Amino acid sequence: MHLSASEALELVGSAGAQLDEWRRRRVDGGEPRVPDGLDGARERVAALSSALDALGAIIRDSDLHDRTIGDLAALLDRLASSPTAVASLPRLRELEAGFREAGVADVLERAGADIPPERAASAVEHAWLSRVLDDLEFDDRRLATFDAGVHSRHRDEFIALDRDHLASTPQRIRRLVAEATVAAMDDHPEQALLVRREAAKKRKHLSVRQLFGRAPHVLSALRPCWTMSPVLATEMIPAQLDLFDVVVFDEASQIPPAEAIGSLARAPQAVIAGDSRQLPPTSFFGGGADDDGGDEDAEALTSDIESLLDAAGALLRDKMLQWHYRSRDARLIAFSNNHIYGGGLIAFPGSLTDPPVEHCLVPFRPLHGVSGTRSNPDEVERVVELVIAHARERPHETLGVIAFGLHHAHNIENVLLRRLGELGDRSLDDFFNESNAERFFVKSIERVQGDERDAIILSVGYHKNANGQLAYRFGPLNQEGGERRLNVAVTRARSRLTLVSSFSHHDMEPGRSSAKGVELLRQYLEFAASGGESLGADVVEVPLNAFELSIGAGLERRGIRFTPQYGVSGYRIDFACAHPDQPGRKVLAIEADGASYHSAPTARDRDRLRQQVLEDKGWRFHRIWSTSWFRDREAELDKAEAAWRKAVEKADAGTPPPEPVAPPSAGPPPEPPPARNGPRPNVPRKGTAGYDAITDYRDGELAALARWIESDGLLRTDDQLMDELRRELGFQRKGKRIEDALGRAIRRARRRG
Repeated sequence: MHLSASEALELVGSAGAQLDEWRRRRVDGGEPRVPDGLDGARERVAALSSALDALGAIIRDSDLHDRTIGDLAALLDRLASSPTAVASLPRLRELEAGFREAGVADVLERAGADIPPERAASAVEHAWLSRVLDDLEFDDRRLATFDAGVHSRHRDEFIALDRDHLASTPQRIRRLVAEATVAAMDDHPEQALLVRREAAKKRKHLSVRQLFGRAPHVLSALRPCWTMSPVLATEMIPAQLDLFDVVVFDEASQIPPAEAIGSLARAPQAVIAGDSRQLPPTSFFGGGADDDGGDEDAEALTSDIESLLDAAGALLRDKMLQWHYRSRDARLIAFSNNHIYGGGLIAFPGSLTDPPVEHCLVPFRPLHGVSGTRSNPDEVERVVELVIAHARERPHETLGVIAFGLHHAHNIENVLLRRLGELGDRSLDDFFNESNAERFFVKSIERVQGDERDAIILSVGYHKNANGQLAYRFGPLNQEGGERRLNVAVTRARSRLTLVSSFSHHDMEPGRSSAKGVELLRQYLEFAASGGESLGADVVEVPLNAFELSIGAGLERRGIRFTPQYGVSGYRIDFACAHPDQPGRKVLAIEADGASYHSAPTARDRDRLRQQVLEDKGWRFHRIWSTSWFRDREAELDKAEAAWRKAVEKADAGTPPPEPVAPPSAGPPPEPPPARNGPRPNVPRKGTAGYDAITDYRDGELAALARWIESDGLLRTDDQLMDELRRELGFQRKGKRIEDALGRAIRRARRRG
């Protein structure tokens, strides 16, 4: 090897520098040597290098070997501060590899800026769910072939057929009753004869009890349903189990068991209907005691008696009827549903903007010369003003006044009669006419169960004393079961309720009274003051599921204002859509076939009754089918928006919602007798050659003539058919041979029929 002078000089200098470095690093004056632990250091460096390679593969960073010790320490500190994220990194890389193998990652990469990273998960989920839907449609052809238009037509056909079925049911029932009557008259001809005789009389009739005792089977067949009080039933109906199939007790919470025993003995089955949260049998006011609630004698009179409903509850299985039809707005029943029934009732929200419940507060003033605090004269005057205003402004709506006490009810009635006399306004006569089907009334809280009116004025009457102090003495509400009485009072209105009092809930201290009825009164005062909106903190909001959230987002994009899960009492409208210029005015109910739809037990409930009840309460209705929504949500949004705009247009024009289908009438108009089937059999009349006596006829001829007579479908007793046969044959008089021959023919005809 040949070196140039400069190269040799450079090599000598390098060797000198190396020698100097060795001398600097000498240990104990000796020559440099390999440090202890070098092999272990090499192993640790190799392990670090391998760990960096593994970490780089996980965090997708191949430059870790080139970083300084400080950079690596900072990176490891950041990773150590997020152990959950670090632990998930291997799984994420595994999923990434799977995505790449499936081609998903390539799709996302090709999408580039069209799919931001934060939406990548949604895109993958959408693709997966779309594949799931495709698989479901492939496996179930009902999904694949679902057509919203066809399905809606089938639903409309079902609704029409269901209504036709209900409309024709009375006629079928009348036919069954007629058949049973004919059978009873055939089986008991002496009873039928007695009933005919009694019906032909103009005076000196047998009493109902006497007639029932002598003709029980025919009379119960002629009138299969009897309505009377339990006591009257015991007096009028013979004690026989075979006369009636079932006895039904209504308002059983007000029937003492002793009064019901006689009726129970007159049928093998019993249906006992009632509400244990309404009035029980009571002797309140029965002894003429003061109803102020502070009189100890009065308190002794108010002990509730066990009812038939209470007694039956320990023996019979019960079934709660949940649908509430009376209230045209769910807010009228919301308070009782929440505080009394635990939310178990299903009531439908109304479409009215105005609150159906309001509180009319009579200003307080010291009252001198007024005995007790049972009836505020200022409140009496205000109630009378409201009654007269209602009679003038809303005469088409029925009205009732409920007073908390009997004394207060008498005062309202007396002042109202005096005021009407002073006014002399004849235009009010029709409204106050006592012959009206639902006449105006003023009743105490104890006597109003079973009544209902379009509008109710509920007057408390009890008031503060002259010093402005409120005595917590509220008559029936102070007694055990007072909450039942309040429950009855606040649920009598169909359309609106006005609560009148001379104090508000602010004047009542929570928990001041141990009586549940008094505390409930305080809460109802607050509820009425809110217009029926505030039910307190107990109300639970209903969350939307993913399907409903998707619909809500679509409606928002279209600029449609809506309230989701609209309602307060069991039943919620999925989306109550508002008028664009009047947000408080609801014009359209949009329902989806989600959880609420599928939870309905029958097709009649989900496909007819719910929509019918909503339309009856003033709603217009639109349905969104989930399958159509998943396929083309924009097309479904177009339909929903069109329905909303049409509803807004009709609301602005004052066009009322579709009229609900009227229930079947009590009976159809009489129809002409049906024609007989086929020509009259060739059975000669009496006097024809060879036919002079009944013995000249063969049984087959007489049976054929009997079948032809009955081919018109009309029901006849044996005696009636025999009379018609005689007329057809021309026999004017009865006779044993004639009766025997015709009887054999009738039996033969009916056996073949």
